[in-house]
Amino acid sequence: MCGIAGIYTPGRVVDASRTRAILDALQHRGPDGEGQFIDRDLALLHTRLSIIDLEHGRQPLHAADQQAVLVANGEIYNHPELRAGLTAQGARFLTGSDCEVILPLYQAQAQADGFVQPERFCSQLNGMFAFALFDRQQRSLLLVRDRFGIKPLYYSLINGGVAFASEIKALLPLLDRSPQANGDALARFLQINFSSGDETAIEGIRRLPPGGFLRLDAQGQFSEGRWWDLAQALEAQPDFTGSEADAVETFDHLLQQSMREHLRSDVPVGLFLSGGVDSSILARSLQRAGAGLGAGVGEKGSRAWSLGFETQSVHDEATQAQSIAQATGLELELIRSDPVRLFDRLVFSIWAGDELMGDFANLPTLALAQQASASHKVVLSGEGGDEVFAGYGRYRMPRLQRWLLAARAPGSGGFRTRGRFSKGDNAGLLQSAWRQQHMTPWRDPFILHWQQQGAQNSMTRMQAVDMQTWLVDDLLVKADRMLMAYGVEGRVPFLDHRLVLFGLSLPEHLKRQGRIGKIIPRRWLEQNLQSAAQQGRKKGFTVPVRDWLQALPADSLLSALTGSVLLMQITTPAAVKKLIARQQQGDKRAVEPLAAFIQLAIWSRLYIEGTPVRPPEIVEPISWLLD
Repeated sequence: MCGIAGIYTPGRVVDASRTRAILDALQHRGPDGEGQFIDRDLALLHTRLSIIDLEHGRQPLHAADQQAVLVANGEIYNHPELRAGLTAQGARFLTGSDCEVILPLYQAQAQADGFVQPERFCSQLNGMFAFALFDRQQRSLLLVRDRFGIKPLYYSLINGGVAFASEIKALLPLLDRSPQANGDALARFLQINFSSGDETAIEGIRRLPPGGFLRLDAQGQFSEGRWWDLAQALEAQPDFTGSEADAVETFDHLLQQSMREHLRSDVPVGLFLSGGVDSSILARSLQRAGAGLGAGVGEKGSRAWSLGFETQSVHDEATQAQSIAQATGLELELIRSDPVRLFDRLVFSIWAGDELMGDFANLPTLALAQQASASHKVVLSGEGGDEVFAGYGRYRMPRLQRWLLAARAPGSGGFRTRGRFSKGDNAGLLQSAWRQQHMTPWRDPFILHWQQQGAQNSMTRMQAVDMQTWLVDDLLVKADRMLMAYGVEGRVPFLDHRLVLFGLSLPEHLKRQGRIGKIIPRRWLEQNLQSAAQQGRKKGFTVPVRDWLQALPADSLLSALTGSVLLMQITTPAAVKKLIARQQQGDKRAVEPLAAFIQLAIWSRLYIEGTPVRPPEIVEPISWLLD
């Protein structure tokens, strides 16, 4: 797990003095060291978090013949098997790094075919990764992102070439003007709490999509595409036709396979334990893996962290987490917090998040990451379980309701059609000219992915749409950025691609029964962990946003929001004042819009109005805005 960045401007010498600011912006992702490779018009940069080959795995990595150079972020979980096969074919390795296997795979395919097709060698990689590989002989740069976008990669076109980085903040020093907000991306954030699609909320900075690649050759010619596509993979995946018992057995096999690979590490591996279905499965799997898998698991490595609240006003999973930890022999570190005080982490979470993403689950995740970082560099978490095995209630929407929603939003299938500023009092909060310009296309990424999944049944299509929007642009942003802010690598075993394709291939009756989803994982728990067997519907991890807003001084809040230049381009002082009054009077429909305005104002101050200098980790948000 690391931070990567670079610049390639064919025929134009790179200004090496600019690399320092880029490395500084990524230092939190790699506190164990840094490296760079500069060759005239190319610079490859790396900040390192040591997980595999602690002594020799520094990057950039070089091919044995020195003709290819690599910087990579993430983990190649099947590197031992790949290394053994490549060595048998005559490949030589210079380090024990898991990512080094990418270089001979690339070179072997280039030698065999004469032209590198990313899908030919990337398809052999099991893991989470984003990498940049420079072919010194061809003087071509290849950028690649993993199948599900677990690891981030952003890029910007500059000086006839490209700059790329693991985080947006590292690209800001390279823009040819001060950062400008992307109105369409802002609209998506306002409507659904995150910005999805290839464009980020900053003009000129784009996301490389999951399973995507971008190539730039010596003549300055770009080519891009997908080396792996979820829709195509699902078309090739046969529907599961076995019984429920068969499905549980297959799940067990694939889960063990994923866990074996995810526990490969030269440092201890811990777990974020909520007590829900997914983390309980991981806890039992850790216990079952035992101490025979190296440094990743064992007496010193089997630790878990959970967050409990010092109040009964919000759902608290601490009791269930303690029960699961006791049943699985995990050493549980329970963090107790006043839930309202979690909001003092809001400014830092928005800086760490980088993206315009307003998931308040960032706050407890930050607290857990900070605590875990005192002893661990790697933790497992359950992201992906609900998307892969249909845990969300929205997948069980009545057909008539979806039909009516689809009629209002053609092409959407009636899925992901509701925006919080679409109707009622909230619709009037936005300036009419801004609304007309930016609010119409906010559904485009969801409609695009719905249409691409045309061969699948409705539930599978909904799951696939979520995996390519909500999962990658919200949940995985949270999992990556909140942990990396404290130099912790998050691993997500439910997103092993073999497990994903199995889960999506299940028939509907093995995904839900009545109002209960995630049937096969629940059945597995019943057989393997009795203390977790009676879990009901998904509850989720909540923080008391309404209580926090209610406690904010109305005058200070109004001053802070109306002082935001970007926010005042979207709304008006009168509208903000009315919204605050509605919230203070107990209007529940005012909570999400007001929270979004606060988050947008903080993000704008960090990324648009100034430079994203690391703010205090704990600070009262409104006072910070007014400072």
